[in-house]
Amino acid sequence: MALKIFVFISLVLAIIFYFLPIDKIKKDLKKEDIALFIFENPVMYSLDENMVTKKIVAKQAVRYETRDEMYYGDITLNNNNIAKNFKSENIKADFIVKKGAIYNLKNNVKYKRDDFIKIDTKEMIYDDLNKIAKNSSPFKAEYYAHKYNGENLYLESEKNIINSKNTHFEIDIEKRKGKDDKK
Repeated sequence: MALKIFVFISLVLAIIFYFLPIDKIKKDLKKEDIALFIFENPVMYSLDENMVTKKIVAKQAVRYETRDEMYYGDITLNNNNIAKNFKSENIKADFIVKKGAIYNLKNNVKYKRDDFIKIDTKEMIYDDLNKIAKNSSPFKAEYYAHKYNGENLYLESEKNIINSKNTHFEIDIEKRKGKDDKK
């Protein structure tokens, strides 16, 4: 009798497991994002026919299927447009996520264009194709020697447009007077 019950239970379990879908279990395992490559202290260059257009240095870079992550990244974008009056732009952040041409920068973000524009903020989104930087958090900026603070930054590099909300702009008149007096 016990043998008949054992065979019957084994048959029922075999039928249940035969019709149980295995694809769902495999799909759940695929949802985990596994790193494809991990680079320690990488230096990456982008070149065109004339020059190095971009240099990226990081402590660690992790390549996933849909994105790249960089820790303590430093991105230097060299100007290849002769009509523009700057040499390079530099963006630094503690954590950078790149999806396509969009960089999401977080924690201790610093943007610098040569020596005349400096921006410090907690987070920033930079579109490398359109050359647009924007954020939704407070920032502190410097334009030459003048202070510029606000929220919701929008910086378009190609057209030299800077917009923000709740803006406070301090012009250093003393330094300006000193330059005018020397002329």
